[in-house]
Amino acid sequence: MNQGLHAGGAALGRALRALAATAALALPFAPAAVAEAPRPGGKVTINVHADAPNFDPLASTEFGVHSRLGLAMNRLIDWDTGDDIAYGEFVAKPALAESWEISEDGLTYTFHLRQGVVWQDVAPVSGRAFTSADVLATYEAMRAGGVQKGLFAAVDTITAPDDHTIVMTLKRKNVVLLQNLAHQNMWILPAEAFSGGYDRNLTVIGTGPWIIERNEPGVVTHYVRNPTYFGKSDTGDALPYLDEVDILPIKDLNARITAFRGGQIDIWFGPLNLTQMEAIKAAVPGLQDVRTISNTQGEIFLNPAFAPFADLRVRQAMNLAIDRLAMGEVIRGGGAVGGVVGPALARQTLPDDERIALYGTPDPEKARALLAEAGFADGFTFEFTVLNYGEEFVREAEWIQQDLAAIGITAEIKMVDTVAGQALGKEGNFQGMYLMMSPFAEANEYFTTHYLKGGIRNYTGIDDPALTALIEEQQGIVDPAARQEKIWEIQRYIAATHQNPLPVWAAVLLHPAQARVHGWHPMLTQGFPSLPEVWVDQ
Repeated sequence: MNQGLHAGGAALGRALRALAATAALALPFAPAAVAEAPRPGGKVTINVHADAPNFDPLASTEFGVHSRLGLAMNRLIDWDTGDDIAYGEFVAKPALAESWEISEDGLTYTFHLRQGVVWQDVAPVSGRAFTSADVLATYEAMRAGGVQKGLFAAVDTITAPDDHTIVMTLKRKNVVLLQNLAHQNMWILPAEAFSGGYDRNLTVIGTGPWIIERNEPGVVTHYVRNPTYFGKSDTGDALPYLDEVDILPIKDLNARITAFRGGQIDIWFGPLNLTQMEAIKAAVPGLQDVRTISNTQGEIFLNPAFAPFADLRVRQAMNLAIDRLAMGEVIRGGGAVGGVVGPALARQTLPDDERIALYGTPDPEKARALLAEAGFADGFTFEFTVLNYGEEFVREAEWIQQDLAAIGITAEIKMVDTVAGQALGKEGNFQGMYLMMSPFAEANEYFTTHYLKGGIRNYTGIDDPALTALIEEQQGIVDPAARQEKIWEIQRYIAATHQNPLPVWAAVLLHPAQARVHGWHPMLTQGFPSLPEVWVDQ
């Protein structure tokens, strides 16, 4: 039983191993290779283990949608990639905006759009020139009701003074605006997408490196090279190198593993544990073993509408009951203790030792004392809604169930699918709920989604004016070191004052690729930003 692993010496050993693992996984790694000149042509196949329910980027944050759109579309600003850039590190790269200026007071951003860009030759847009009217139409539609609406919270006005300029004025300083515009859901569409020119649920028209030639649900999304793409490599090569890309929606894990081992998949995307990885390595010569800390983490939401969870001491007791380090080691084989800001954002999450002290140091005795103080000395029972994110995630929920039982709390697990679970969260129709967090790319995203009134992940209804003020304050701090201190202050405040949701664990994330693939750099944001510079041995 996992309670036997709570001994101080064992916990310290696990903590040291977790710290070492976090440091080792801060950057992707792969076997060293002699640099070769990229060769154009060829094809890669990627598995994304879900179909796209539609292609409307304003309708949902579904990874099945945005991972596919990234091959065909562009943002105003992109994520740079490369050997020297960490998995969760944002380095701004010009995309449809070629350059930009920020006013001295930080309230006006002027973006100069790349000239000579044309839309893909897909009716009814049919290769016309890209202009500021397209950006304006996209952003105003997002502000009016897209899933991206919150990313514009600080924006007052957006104007297009000419065909190649966009000007944004802000209500208040927001130093993460550039990263918001590079967000994984912030694709720019033609103006026709918002005036009835075509159905954006069904048709994809972008300015990106590949064109969707066909989409067969359950079979393949097939892309061909866009001959008019504007992208260039650092050495001036026309991008993309690849002529074709296939995304296969293979949902069954064993079928995906078989396809990868047989060479039908070149780049792995999605869940894979270390045991499965070792078996694949033994069967695939020259496999590129690329690993990072996962850009998602498990989180337990405790609904204060359920009486016991309204008491901070109960939430603190539950936090102290869970042996995350043992759970992560046994079930996931590694990773890092979760935090208010996930550990994949190594420069913004709390330092490892502090995060482990807050969330990775179980103390069942103190937990039981807190329950008694709160009037629950005999414990209580609650319905524990668990979203089905796969075998390991369910095993984590069962581990948490056992740890809570050791302090007298009975968690009755209720399994639901992810869509149903997210609906329950939005409705507030749950007692306790365990889910996987979205792949957020900035501390501000964690704060605004989880802790601001109306935030898309504020399932526990937090409305704390002091916390809101802190979140808005950090948005306006220009000095990186000073902002970092404020981001840490906010996380400490949340841990001391709210303890909701409870962060759990960020697993090791595996991104293996076949030996024939070159230039593969997985990044936290969706859409495979390094893919235009990937090339293959043919």
